[in-house]
Amino acid sequence: MSARLARLALALYPLAYRRRYGAEMAALLEDQGASPRAVADLVRGALRAHLRPTPAVAGELRREDRARLGISAVLLCWVLFALAGLALAKTSEGPLLEGRSGAPEVLGLARIGIELLAVVGSLAVAIGAAPLVLAALRQARTRPEVRRATLLVCGSVVAFVGATAALALIAGVAPNRSGPVDALILTAWTLVALACGVGCARAARRGLFAITVPPGALRLAAACASIVVAAMAGIALLTLAYLVALVVAATNLAAAPNGPLGNPDVRASLVIQLLAMAALVVPATIAATRTHRATRC
Repeated sequence: MSARLARLALALYPLAYRRRYGAEMAALLEDQGASPRAVADLVRGALRAHLRPTPAVAGELRREDRARLGISAVLLCWVLFALAGLALAKTSEGPLLEGRSGAPEVLGLARIGIELLAVVGSLAVAIGAAPLVLAALRQARTRPEVRRATLLVCGSVVAFVGATAALALIAGVAPNRSGPVDALILTAWTLVALACGVGCARAARRGLFAITVPPGALRLAAACASIVVAAMAGIALLTLAYLVALVVAATNLAAAPNGPLGNPDVRASLVIQLLAMAALVVPATIAATRTHRATRC
């Protein structure tokens, strides 16, 4: 178990560090053993490597590799951000919370703006990924790593579709479920969706490093990554505006029970979702900035 944790801790290091020191660190672990203390030291070292990267080590990466890292990081942040967005959509559903039936009009405007930005972000992901996907499909026959990444993406998509279909089937067959059962079902679906999203992002990163990508495709993906981050930031700001309007102008709605168990209330749910969004916008912005620098002529 400790050996597996040690390998996972090694994987936390930036790619440049793993390329330069990965073999030495793995050999050292093999000789000295993967004790809990060694695993903790590896995790602390990985955190320092991310927060205070050494320029000499960072030079191990080519500009194309830095662009690939940035693009895959933005994609992962978008996948996780989308889950927070789905939670927001669930929290704000209903005539009153959607800005109808006498509720503050700003709620409806903010919700429309969030939906439009979500479409923009999704289109940017699709446009930026299209040339990369085509390149991966062309090279999958001759490169096993690309085939494995493609299979992982397909498996993740099939699992997500299956879980969502099962959720819809349960909702149709047994509409009058108890709160705890609803909470259990939604938790299970959320965990499956999270695992599928992370699986897709991980496969995309592996495939991106395994294929030969034309410079123009990387530049397009970098530009789309910037649009995705802008959409994420806009959604977070509109969510903040929605929360403020709800608390100030519709206190009864803000205090309404939310979720299958009726806890927390709408206000607390929105705060949690907003914090999650903000926590993802920051690393996505850093990744997009680094990607832009790496692809700049």
